[in-house]
Amino acid sequence: MSGPRRSLSPDDGDVESTDGGEEPHSIPPDVAVRLLRALDRAPSTFATLIDADMRSKWLSRSATWVTGTDPVSRPGRHSLERIHPDDVERIVHGLNQLRAAAPTAGTGAPVLEPLRYRIRRPDDTWLTVEALVQNLLDDPIVNGFLVIGRPVGGVLDGVGQVVDLLAADAPLPEVLTACAEIVPSYLGSTAVIGLLGDPAVRGEGTPEPVLGVPEGSPVADLAADERWWRPAVVTGAPSVAADFVGFPDDMVAAARERGFRTAWVMPLSDVSTGERLGCIVVWARLQLEPNIGTEEGLRQASRLATLVLGEQRRHAALQREAMTDPLTGLGNRSAFRRRLDQAGEAATVALIDLDGFKPVNDTHGHDVGDYVLEAVAHRLLATVREDDCVVRFGGDEFAVVFADDLPADAVAGSTERLRQAVEAPITLSPDLTVAVGVSIGVATAATREVVALADQALYDIKRQKRHGAPG
Repeated sequence: MSGPRRSLSPDDGDVESTDGGEEPHSIPPDVAVRLLRALDRAPSTFATLIDADMRSKWLSRSATWVTGTDPVSRPGRHSLERIHPDDVERIVHGLNQLRAAAPTAGTGAPVLEPLRYRIRRPDDTWLTVEALVQNLLDDPIVNGFLVIGRPVGGVLDGVGQVVDLLAADAPLPEVLTACAEIVPSYLGSTAVIGLLGDPAVRGEGTPEPVLGVPEGSPVADLAADERWWRPAVVTGAPSVAADFVGFPDDMVAAARERGFRTAWVMPLSDVSTGERLGCIVVWARLQLEPNIGTEEGLRQASRLATLVLGEQRRHAALQREAMTDPLTGLGNRSAFRRRLDQAGEAATVALIDLDGFKPVNDTHGHDVGDYVLEAVAHRLLATVREDDCVVRFGGDEFAVVFADDLPADAVAGSTERLRQAVEAPITLSPDLTVAVGVSIGVATAATREVVALADQALYDIKRQKRHGAPG
C-alpha cells in the first residue's frame, strides 16, 4: 500500500486530494466534512476505520452510546481484541476475501455482505452487531477498511425475535416486550399494554393489563399508570401529546425527570371485531410527532402486537368455552379439575345434589327445569366468596371448591348458607313458584381423595333422607 495516511476527524476543515485536482463528481470539502460529522454522531449506528494490520484508526463518537466504546482510546488498539473469540476466525476470513477482491469497472470498492459478530461491552456483556465492511485499502488517503455497524435489533430482527418467542410458547409479557423493542430506542422508551378483557368493562373479575416493558426500562412505572393510555384506548384514537399537554402535573414531572418530552399512544384494535386489544406507548426524547422517519418500527410493532393480543384473546375465549357450562355459565368438570390441580395438598369440596328436581322438570317441562338450574347457579355464586369456585358437575349436581383459607370451623356455616340459598322458593311467574330441596356432601382431604370422600358423604346424607332421618 502506498500514499499518504491520515486519521479522519469530523472537525477537519478540508479533504486532501492525491493528485492536486478534483475528481469527477467530487463534493466540496465542507460538504464532505459535514457528512462525516453526521456519521460521527449517528443515533443508532457506529463507524470505524481499521488499517491493513487490523488496528483501529478512527472510531465515531456514536460508538459511545451505541456500543459503549470510548472512541478516544481506541485508535492504535487491535480491532479484534473486543470481538467474541468464536467470531474472530470468521471475521478474519471474510476480510481476507474482501482484501483479495478487486474492484470492477463502475462498482467502486468491494463491499462485503452484512456480517454479524459480537462485541464486548464495558460491563463484559456481549452485544451482537451487524456491519457493512468496505475495502478502501487502495484509497491513498483512507487506506483501510470502513466498517459501519448497528446493534442487532431493528424491525427485521425484532420481528424474528417475536416469532421465536411465539414458537417457544413464551409468556405473554415476554412477547409484548419483544414487540416494544422493535421501536427504535433512540426515540425514547416504549411499552406495549395488552388488555385481555373488554377495556370498557372495569368491574370485578376484569383481567389486569399485561405490560410488555424491556428490563431496566425507565418507563416501567409510567406504563403501569393507566392515566397515560386508558383514554386513548377507550376512544380508539391515537394521542400525541406534545410537551405532555393535557396530562396531570405529577405524570408530566415523572416523565420529564427521565428526559422525555412527549408521549405517543397508539391504540391496538382487532381488525375483524373492532375490539380494543391494548396500545403502544412511546415516551419520546424528541419533541416531534410520528412521521415517515419513525413509522416503520411503530407500524411493525403495532401489527405484531395486534396479532399476538388478538390470538391471545381468541385462545382465552376458547379456553373459557371449553371450561364453561353453556346453560348456567358456571365452570364445568374441566374447570373443577383445574381448580383442584391448582389447590395445595388438601382442599375442601362440597358436592350439591338437588332433591325434587325431576318432578319439577317432568311437570313443568324442560324450559322451566333449565330456568331452575340457572336460578340455583346464580344463588350459589351469590352465596360463596369471590375466591371459591362453583361449577355445574352435571345434570342437577353442582360442586364448590372452597378457597384454601376457609377455616375448618367455618365449613358447616358455609354449607348451611348454600342449603338455605338453594331451598328458597323460586318464582317463575306471578302464578307459579317452585322449590327444590338439596343434599350436600362435604369433605376436606388431599386433592386426590377429596372428591370421592365428598361423594361418599353425599350418598350417606341421601340414604338418611330415604330412611326418614333428618338430613
